[in-house]
Amino acid sequence: MPTEPRWSCTIPSLHDDTPLDVRIYHPSALESAKEKPWKKRGIVMAHPYAPMGGSYDDRVVGIVVEEFLAAGWVVGTFNFRGTHGAKGHTSWSGKPELSDYHSFAGFFMHYLSYLRPNPPSDAAFTPEQSPVSPITARKNTDDEAAIVVLGGYSYGSIILRHLPPLPSVLQPFAAPITGSAAHEILLCAEKISAQANLEFINIARDHERLSRRGHEHKLSVKMGGEETSLENRRSSREIRRSVDGGKSLDIASRLRSLSHSHQRRKDTAPQPPAEAGRRPAIQIPEVRYLLVSPLTPPTSTLAAPGLARGFWNRSGDEDVTLKRHETLAVFGDQDMFASARKMKEWAARLNKDNNVGFHSVEVEGAGHFWHEPGVEQQLREALQLWEKRVKD
Repeated sequence: MPTEPRWSCTIPSLHDDTPLDVRIYHPSALESAKEKPWKKRGIVMAHPYAPMGGSYDDRVVGIVVEEFLAAGWVVGTFNFRGTHGAKGHTSWSGKPELSDYHSFAGFFMHYLSYLRPNPPSDAAFTPEQSPVSPITARKNTDDEAAIVVLGGYSYGSIILRHLPPLPSVLQPFAAPITGSAAHEILLCAEKISAQANLEFINIARDHERLSRRGHEHKLSVKMGGEETSLENRRSSREIRRSVDGGKSLDIASRLRSLSHSHQRRKDTAPQPPAEAGRRPAIQIPEVRYLLVSPLTPPTSTLAAPGLARGFWNRSGDEDVTLKRHETLAVFGDQDMFASARKMKEWAARLNKDNNVGFHSVEVEGAGHFWHEPGVEQQLREALQLWEKRVKD
């Protein structure tokens, strides 16, 4: 990586609380946000298959990080479970990894929403009026919704294609139970965004300090892990059993069932955190999708055989979410893990069905790892052109 991440920390997976290593990179545009207001843009990028060496340090992931940082985007990367000696193991089904992506996407969107890079010079950072307090949130109600690109390379693109629609991604974070993984994720997003916002306030107070800091090397900050004490933590599996109740996919029925159950067992049922009522609601971001070297069957089926359609996708079409949003797919015609013919057919089908905008770029001579002469530059150019298209 050409630059150090601004934040490095761990968050628990919504699947089973497995700690996930995560990184957030800040673009240099955030340092001068006072002089030129910064529009909230961010991208999540998932890495290739961990048992084959994939991680957030992957070279192709690094190319995406470089290009979007240079264009002024906040960038988030994370390691799936079992990567480079991390906790947990790569699953045979892909379901735990889907929850890992879900966990980081929720964390990243809340972090991005809480950022206040353009504070007034008289802004105060106090417990009563912090940058993420309801008071400040009301002052920022006219903020534009953030643009968030959800991306994946190779195996990461398989997981991405099965991610549920945005409302379902954000739902676990609406009123999480104290000590749950979702609650921990929100606390971590609030903690590091508050630290970033304090820096923005200090910069706004002192323009001379801003000019000095512009030439200093920004140190990477590694934050702690769990924000809630162990005795107050609740297992994600325990919470899913208490919340899911059964196998029904009827959300309305399950919510009604939970409501009645809560009335009968209100003395013993787990309660949402007390601070939930004070937490500002985030603006729903606009999402885009980026797939680099997406895989085709049978490779994709072998890598994640357990990713069947979710309750949001009764049609069985794994690309139903992609078809509703601006999407870019970049692939090579010499990919050993994907059939060039199948990729062209897949791209043609999505281009026909996606009225919002599906774009595909086939790079001649490029393999799965983008090592061939000249192909990396073509990948970078495809990313640059698409970024200009979706940044507004």
